[in-house]
Amino acid sequence: MNGKPGRFTSSGNLATTQSLTKVTSPLELACQEISTHLGISGEELFFVGDGPLAHTLALAGLPAGPRKVSAIERAELLAQASETLSVSPGGHLLESTTEAGTYSLGWVNGEIGSIQAIDSWAARIHQGAGLLHSDLSYGLGVLPIPREWDIASIDARAFGGPTLGILAIKSRTRWSDPLPTLSPRYRQLHVDERLIVEAAAALGAYESLAKKHYERISEFNRDLRAKCAEVAHIDVAGDPAGIPHIITFSVLYAQGEELVRAFAKEGFEVASGSACMSTNLEPSHVLVATGRLTHGNVRLIIPYDEPADSLARFIEVLPRIVEGVRLT
Repeated sequence: MNGKPGRFTSSGNLATTQSLTKVTSPLELACQEISTHLGISGEELFFVGDGPLAHTLALAGLPAGPRKVSAIERAELLAQASETLSVSPGGHLLESTTEAGTYSLGWVNGEIGSIQAIDSWAARIHQGAGLLHSDLSYGLGVLPIPREWDIASIDARAFGGPTLGILAIKSRTRWSDPLPTLSPRYRQLHVDERLIVEAAAALGAYESLAKKHYERISEFNRDLRAKCAEVAHIDVAGDPAGIPHIITFSVLYAQGEELVRAFAKEGFEVASGSACMSTNLEPSHVLVATGRLTHGNVRLIIPYDEPADSLARFIEVLPRIVEGVRLT
C-alpha cells in the first residue's frame, strides 16, 4: 500500500502508525480500543476528517476496475458505481455470480436496519478474485463485527462520536491515496487527536449501553411493528431480524414532513426522506430499491438508553398522529 492517510503519534506529528505494544498516551489507548473493536492491528487504522470522506476514499483508493455497489448504500458510494446491485424487499443483496472487481456492501443499513452477511459475501467475492469494501458504521459496538472485508470505513457519528472518519485498511489490501492529483498536501492531512480520544470513549460507552439495553430495544422494535400492523396502510421497511434501534415505516395518505412536525409536537425527534442524500426530505433511494413506499416515511434511530416510558408513549400516540396527519 502507499499513500495511506496517516494517524498521529502521541507527539501530534503525522507518521506511519507506531506499534501499540507500549501504551502510554490517551491517543494510543484510543487507537488500541478502536482497532480491537475492528479486529485489526493499529497499523491498519487511519483517521480522516469525517465519515463521508472516509467512505469516498475507501472505495476510490482501491485498484481500478468495475465498482459494484449495493443499491442501498450511501450516496458517496453510489456515485462511484459502475454497476448497482439489486437487493431484496428486506434489503439483502440478491444472490448473484461474483466476478473480479471491487464491491461495496454495507454491514448494517442506516435507514432500514437490515444486516448483510458480510463474511459470507466476502468469501464469495474473494473466490472470484474481487475486493470488498464495507461501511461498518451502524453495527459497530452493537453486533459481533465481520472480519473478512478488505477495507472498511466508519462514520464515528453513528455511535455518538464526533465528526470523524475512520478507515480500516487490511495490510493485504492494495490501496492508494486517490487525492494526490487533487491535493499534493493530502498526506499532511491531520485530525485533532482529541477527536480520536473522544471517538474511542463514545464507542466504549455506546457498546456498554447496547449490551445493557439490546433486548429492551428489540422488544420495542417488535411492539412498534405490531402496532404499525394494526393501523391501516403503514408499511414497515427492512428485515424484522435487523438491528433493533433503526426502524423506518411509511404511511400511505400522509406527508413525511407533516409526520415529522406532528411527532415533534409530542416531543419525539424523527426524520423523513433519505438518510443518505444531501437534502433530508428527498425521496429515499433505499425505499425505492427495496420496493417500499417512498412518501410519508418516518425514520427512527433510537438511543439505547431511551427511557421505557418514552418508548411506550411513542407507540401509544402513533395511531393518533397518523390519523391526524391523514385528515389534514
